[in-house]
Amino acid sequence: MKHVTYSLTVRGYELDSFGHVNNAVYLNYSETALWNFFKTNGLLSAITGEGLFPVVLESTQRYIHELRLMDEVRIDTELSCTSGIVRYKHTMTNETTGLVACRVSGKLAYVNKERIICDVPDAVKELLEKNDDED
Repeated sequence: MKHVTYSLTVRGYELDSFGHVNNAVYLNYSETALWNFFKTNGLLSAITGEGLFPVVLESTQRYIHELRLMDEVRIDTELSCTSGIVRYKHTMTNETTGLVACRVSGKLAYVNKERIICDVPDAVKELLEKNDDED
């Protein structure tokens, strides 16, 4: 299992009419954290070089506390790979208040240009199977 962290600041255009982050934006945050993981670990070129693209198969959100304008958000992510599926769990914490705002769990697979599900690329498997202290 791999643990990674990503941080962001809530922006005005992400708010709903009540002044807190719109529910759909949490999905954007989730995807942003995933893409950041691929980018920072040098996996984008490995994946695209094989003609593959990660696709979210399932995502479940549990909203706990609201996020508001200019709140600093830390997204702690755990990723693992089992049976050809990458599983992820995000914990979104409001750094301004110290409260957990949302938990997101999901699964992603890799598809090729024909949109057929393929094996998880070896580079991704190797990284996810490595212990965090081996980095």
